[in-house]
Amino acid sequence: MKWKLSTFKSLTNTKSTTIEADFNELCKSFTTPWKRTAVKDKKDLPLWSPTTFKNGRRSGKNAEYIYFLVFDIDDGLTPFSTWRLFYQWDVIAHTSFSHRPHHHKYRIILPLKKPVPAQHWDRASQAGNDLWNEVVGRGEPDQSALHDRARAFFRYGIPHSETYVMAHHPMAPLDYHQTAWSVGQKGPLELEYEHIRVKERRKETVVSYKTPKKYRNGKAAMNEVMLTSPFRLAMASKLGGNIQGNEVRYITCPGCGQNSVHYSIDLGLPCSTKWPQCNHKNKCAWWGKFEDLI
Repeated sequence: MKWKLSTFKSLTNTKSTTIEADFNELCKSFTTPWKRTAVKDKKDLPLWSPTTFKNGRRSGKNAEYIYFLVFDIDDGLTPFSTWRLFYQWDVIAHTSFSHRPHHHKYRIILPLKKPVPAQHWDRASQAGNDLWNEVVGRGEPDQSALHDRARAFFRYGIPHSETYVMAHHPMAPLDYHQTAWSVGQKGPLELEYEHIRVKERRKETVVSYKTPKKYRNGKAAMNEVMLTSPFRLAMASKLGGNIQGNEVRYITCPGCGQNSVHYSIDLGLPCSTKWPQCNHKNKCAWWGKFEDLI
């Protein structure tokens, strides 16, 4: 049996290359460090997506099929060894670039028996959440990563040891970064989601959250203007953000300096992010208003 996945040369590259691989090839690819050496910056790593895309361009609109259920774990509530709980199915796991001995961050990758059409991923990703709660029952996978039908992940890479700790230290990255894989008795995961009902989503068109109240002088309160879609779209261009569906991503964070700030355009859509915030919740946790980013 073979699975399809999309690869990308860099973080800012949305042009995908679709490849097809069997389980042995997947294990080798997902568990071999990029270029078989330590990497100084995570941004130097290429990316992959469990999704195939129409026209080879990564976006929610172009998503066609999802071939893997990926649990991206960074809340520090479960150890890397949690992957063993999925022993019934074919499973691959590896630590993330920012994994630490005192705060485990990792990914569990479950190839699916049947690819899920992108239009069904709302239900299928909820089924994935239910599976985590049933099998693990502790902690929570990154919800934005789990529900995003166009999500891309960094390839497995080991940080250069001198970046964090001395190379001869027993806790050096080369010593504690880990990978794992196992063939389960049930084979690939058959993700059942037909029983899950989700609310019908509004058509994803950019509309204003609400019309700002105008005062006698004809001006509107800035806090209200910031909640409108036209303003938030204009800020995306001004801040150099990358628009992906209803989300603006890859804005430079004033807290940690990484391109990790995101926010939503239309606040009327489900799971919207009102104010700009940094993705690195455990490391940075910055959030603020648009004036803080200018």
